[in-house]
Amino acid sequence: MRHTFFTGISKSLLLSLCFASAAFSSIARPFLGADEVSALENNSLSVSVGPENIFDNKEPLPVNDRILSLLSLVQQKSTTNAAKVEDILLQLEDINSTFNAAEKYLIFFIHGLIEHYSNNDKQAIIWLEKTLVLRDEIPEKQLYLPEFSEVNLILAKSFSAQKDFKQAFDYKKKYIRNGYQYFDGTRAEKIKDLNKTYATDQKIKQNELLANQNKIKRLKIIAAENKKFAQQRNISILFITVVVFLILLFRQIKVKKKLRYLAKIDSLTNLYNRRTLFEKGAQAVGKAIDEKQSLSVILLDIDFFKNINDNYGHDVGDEIIKIIAQLGSETMRSRDLFARLGGEEFVGVLPGVGCAEAKAIAERLREKVANKDLSEFNIKQNLTVSIGVACLEQVAPNFDDLLNAADIAMYSAKGNGRNQVCQFKDQTQDNND
Repeated sequence: MRHTFFTGISKSLLLSLCFASAAFSSIARPFLGADEVSALENNSLSVSVGPENIFDNKEPLPVNDRILSLLSLVQQKSTTNAAKVEDILLQLEDINSTFNAAEKYLIFFIHGLIEHYSNNDKQAIIWLEKTLVLRDEIPEKQLYLPEFSEVNLILAKSFSAQKDFKQAFDYKKKYIRNGYQYFDGTRAEKIKDLNKTYATDQKIKQNELLANQNKIKRLKIIAAENKKFAQQRNISILFITVVVFLILLFRQIKVKKKLRYLAKIDSLTNLYNRRTLFEKGAQAVGKAIDEKQSLSVILLDIDFFKNINDNYGHDVGDEIIKIIAQLGSETMRSRDLFARLGGEEFVGVLPGVGCAEAKAIAERLREKVANKDLSEFNIKQNLTVSIGVACLEQVAPNFDDLLNAADIAMYSAKGNGRNQVCQFKDQTQDNND
């Protein structure tokens, strides 16, 4: 009955300390809240040794870096580190005879940790209790370091696993007390160092302040002299920058506008070029289909144009092309499209025009060309053209097929003797005959 009662009390005390132990699960974090300090004092865990007594001890014993690295590896609890841990342990065993008390202490702690993490707490306690024998040989302030003090925490966990809650409670209490000692000692030493540093820094800063005040006075004089000049300079730079930017901006806009124009226009005739013709032709066909209107296309080719170039030169040939462009533009309505397809070929797109009207417009254009006086170019014979006409009702509803039908009609006009207008349906009827 008494054992059961004591066990229950021990469990309750361990639960009451769980929050306090969380604050010291990593002793390397040396700051605690006021509420935690008060709670620990209420549980009779007050520290009896002041920080001044801790740090008055002799210097800590040196510890091999490989031992500290091994301890860090074991604390990571990674299965991938197991082989590396075993290898380092074997190497350390070879030089065990040269270890001081602190190094042996940590070796025993590492063995205990390995057993504890393997759930072999009974063997872990045996290893960890070996550290107790070495504590008298180690400076007291070194025992409060996290890597040394954690032995108490692992002993508490191991005894708890063995159901020995009294021992677990005692070691947990030692672990927390050591944490307080480490915290208080570290804080006192830091405060002492800060006071020394602050006193020295304050004198240095006072000297620097005086020197800086003198520099500031000199700089103010220089700044006052330079301020006016700097303002004038900045205004001038800003004005020049704005002017240059505006010039570049207007020039860029002008260049883009010119490039867009050149991309759409034939440079010789100032008519729409082939690319624009197909774009606007497709749009006109789509609009005619949506609005259920008629649309016709005429395709014009200059007769014997190669002979003109050969006999009179390409300069005269270019002038003839310009004349055709001018006559075509004059014949077209304002809503019609007249463009240069390429070479000596021109295309007219006539929205809202049926086959008969389109043929009449083409005939009027043919007559204008035939009546044109070319004496200024020393050309005695009349200039003639062959024109093909096609309507949207005759072909599939797309611009390519419509232009192809006009091309067929135009070649039919050339085949029938040139200087005439031929409609696409006329050509198909002739083939049927």
